[in-house]
Amino acid sequence: MVWMLTHGQANRGLALSMLVLLVLSTMAGLVHVPPSGALEAAEEPSNSLAGLENYRLYLDAQNSSAGGDGHITTIEPSGSQEELSTLGGIEFRSSEMISDLTIYGEGSGSDEIQLTIHMRFRGQQGSTGDVSFSLKAGDTQIGSETVDLDDPCSSTFQQNCGYAVNEVIFDVSSNGVTIPNGKSLKLVIDGQASCEGQGGGSPIGGGDCDIEIAFGDLDSSASYSRLEVMANALSASSVKVHTPGSAWGDPESLTWAPNALGEDREIQFDVDVRDAFGRADIQSVNLVLSTPNGASAVFDKEFDDDDLRLDNEGLVGNYTWTYDAGSMAPGVYPLALEIRDVQGHTVLYEHGGVEFVEHGINLGVPSNQPTTVLIAPGQTSNVEFLVTHIGASAAAMEVRLDLARSLPSSWSDPVWDQPAGYTLSGGGSVVRPILSIEVGEDLTNAPSRLEIEARAYAENDDGQLVEVAIVDLTLDFDEVGVYAEPRVSVFEDVEHQRQIADSTRPDLYDETLSHYVDMSDAQEGVDFYIDVFNAGFDTDAFKLRVTELPESWLYRFYDNDTGQQLVEEGINSLSPSIGSFQQLTLRMTVFPPDEREAQDIGLVRVLVVSGNDADLRTEVAFTVHRTFGVLAEVISDSDAKALGSVGPIAPGADAWFRFRITDAGDEDVETTWRIVPPNLLPRNDGIYTSWDYTITDDSGDAAPVVRLSGDEYADLRLDVGLRDQIEAGNHTLYVGIIEDGVDDDEARYFDMPVTVVVKEDVVAGRLLITLESQLTPFGPGESKELGFRVDNQNNIPLTVLVSLDEPSGWENGAVSVNSFQQAGSTLLVTVDAYSNEKFTVDLTAPTTVKNNDRAELTIIVEPYDDEVPYGIDFKQQTKFEFATTCTEVACLANELRDPEPSTIGLIGMLVAIVLYGTY
Repeated sequence: MVWMLTHGQANRGLALSMLVLLVLSTMAGLVHVPPSGALEAAEEPSNSLAGLENYRLYLDAQNSSAGGDGHITTIEPSGSQEELSTLGGIEFRSSEMISDLTIYGEGSGSDEIQLTIHMRFRGQQGSTGDVSFSLKAGDTQIGSETVDLDDPCSSTFQQNCGYAVNEVIFDVSSNGVTIPNGKSLKLVIDGQASCEGQGGGSPIGGGDCDIEIAFGDLDSSASYSRLEVMANALSASSVKVHTPGSAWGDPESLTWAPNALGEDREIQFDVDVRDAFGRADIQSVNLVLSTPNGASAVFDKEFDDDDLRLDNEGLVGNYTWTYDAGSMAPGVYPLALEIRDVQGHTVLYEHGGVEFVEHGINLGVPSNQPTTVLIAPGQTSNVEFLVTHIGASAAAMEVRLDLARSLPSSWSDPVWDQPAGYTLSGGGSVVRPILSIEVGEDLTNAPSRLEIEARAYAENDDGQLVEVAIVDLTLDFDEVGVYAEPRVSVFEDVEHQRQIADSTRPDLYDETLSHYVDMSDAQEGVDFYIDVFNAGFDTDAFKLRVTELPESWLYRFYDNDTGQQLVEEGINSLSPSIGSFQQLTLRMTVFPPDEREAQDIGLVRVLVVSGNDADLRTEVAFTVHRTFGVLAEVISDSDAKALGSVGPIAPGADAWFRFRITDAGDEDVETTWRIVPPNLLPRNDGIYTSWDYTITDDSGDAAPVVRLSGDEYADLRLDVGLRDQIEAGNHTLYVGIIEDGVDDDEARYFDMPVTVVVKEDVVAGRLLITLESQLTPFGPGESKELGFRVDNQNNIPLTVLVSLDEPSGWENGAVSVNSFQQAGSTLLVTVDAYSNEKFTVDLTAPTTVKNNDRAELTIIVEPYDDEVPYGIDFKQQTKFEFATTCTEVACLANELRDPEPSTIGLIGMLVAIVLYGTY
């Protein structure tokens, strides 16, 4: 169905315009539409039934992401008027829908979608034309209509052709039409005119043939080319209620308690705002939680742009709200997500609401009690529980506790301190039930956990006591000895932020890492804090003994809580008694020696022993490092792993360390510090003197000295070049920083350690066999002990398998390391890196050897590993050739039995001579 009205040229007289309008207004079936200069003002969007809203879908300039010749959008056009010819066809597209969108028509049957289009027909008098309009959901046809045109306008000097308003009505199903997610709404317009291609025209104007539409921000008009549909583009939006940290797909938490504990009063509201037309159509998002009667809002949260993030063209985010304990009355609190789009539509997504319960309890254990139940053979375990009323403040309850699962028959019946139950007067009130369990002697089949059930009862309106809440708690049983090894950890600070040792996780802490003690603190000492945890079932006291300490260093132990020095008993210091699964912090004060020649750096090892069982003991260790007013520390290195340690790297590789030298002296005194490279520092092992070293500043210049005042620092770089032959493992070397211009006996100094870790480098062909015995010929049946040496030119010790391949006919050879070892056909010998081992081979020649014969012995060596065998290419063979000698009469028989070619020739000649002489 098409309604169409064209207006006359804009410059015609007012009387003619009014006359035309009057005539047209009386024609049945036509709707009065004013000329473009007086089009109707934009109407406010109106709400409709069933949650549908009236949407104006504007025709606007082309959008590159949507495609097509023009764009269908919910945003009112601004800018300039756009014009396109319909001859040959044009297409308008919306952006792809980000969710399914069902559109409906207007009218009593919701079956009419109206297109308002600004169009003009220009051409010669008598020309006709038609324009077809097709509305599509993706590629699926929604409806189509055709407009017939028969009164073209001809532009002259006296008049100009204007645009007429046309209304096209598409008939659609009253059940609506769905535009699928990922598809676009399309409007296809195709015009045809009889004057196309005729040319000619009036010499004073006219003659152009075209059917055009105008859209976008129309000139001198308050109206737009547009579609009008009914829809709810925001229907895919939703809100969920979660505990903090939950994901969108996690189950909702809809029941909450007014007096819940701490973080249990935090509610996370997750919102997902989905507008089928895309992010640009969303104007504002509000989340509203109302009181149970709806009279007021508990909160009205408006989301800022920073609160929401773009997710597939929608907006997602969350709001975490914490309510005060006791502030929420029991009841269901309505929750709504209020979304407003750019056309002013407001959609209210109503959630089922959040319920705050009247009765509720929390069952746990006090914070000072372990979350496991300690049991020991024949001992009585006491467990304290914490029951908290988390419901409404005015609701009293009775609580009864019992075992949810029975205990072994050999254990005593559980005993509660108040068998009749416990009273909670109202929200926030707490009781502390105590359960006693006498454990049997045999714990072979002891249960793994203790299961407790708490039931709460309250009076109903009839005064009857009814069950209103039930919760359970499971605690693991932890079988321990009456006494146990202590758990010990060490910290550098009283706040326990810098841990340096832990007996339960020794691999996490490097006991060789330096912890600095400056000589300025020599009188008062430096404190370390030792936590001793009693992991036994019964109370215990512990003995502390220092088993390793740098020479001339001193120490004392104190109770950190009381400040009292621990009582000493011989070489031990005695701790106060520590309860089961309780912890005591002790303070260890360390005093560096005054003597310059004393040890600067060393390990402190502390042994902690149970006072009731000397076999239950734990050791921890850490390194102390004395400083003299200057400190150097590595701040970065070439492998970006643990600072001050590089590797594993291959022999012959390079490494570098950036280190910072800090002057700890007086601020107004400048000191010159001399930098001593590792090859010139006496404390370094001799093997490191052949490595290459350079020390440079930030400019790359050599830095033999730095000048610093108190609290100033300088950053330098140490480059290290390894030699090709270096054993695998950790190599620690030191860089010296020493006060210049002062006698060495008085100079302040610091030796900074750095570690290079060399990786294992085992290469085929690096096992060499050398004959060390003198080579002399073997006579018939002669035995000899031959000396050999195997050299390992790899950088790790290797177990080497030695085997023999003897000459044919020789007795089986035997190989051994020395004369005291039983000789055999093979030998396993361990050879250190870059070292050698000697071995002997016993070899016996056969009695049939001939003079000047040659024999070949092959010695086979290969590295041996019974867990990860080496490849075949690691097997090496070395051949040794021996001469034989034979001068006895028996040698003639040997030669005749196995003659050489020359012997055969000689015999032939002798036979020939004899025959010649005879005949």
